[in-house]
Amino acid sequence: MIHASLVCRGCSGTLYAVSTICAPAAPLPTWEVDHDHTQASCPLRPLLPLEGEAAHVHELPDADHVLTGPA
Repeated sequence: MIHASLVCRGCSGTLYAVSTICAPAAPLPTWEVDHDHTQASCPLRPLLPLEGEAAHVHELPDADHVLTGPA
């Protein structure tokens, strides 16, 4: 699944978010969130990519620091 448009708080750049379910019995999808294009000047670049298991992309560790609020 590809998530709707997300925006980085640090540089206002567009982020992509992809989730996968590794096994049919997996309780939560695995997410990867990063800049669509490398933003060398982004102050939040050290926090990306966001990766991990969560029910929603905004529940990933550091998501509240990197992602703008849900639409």
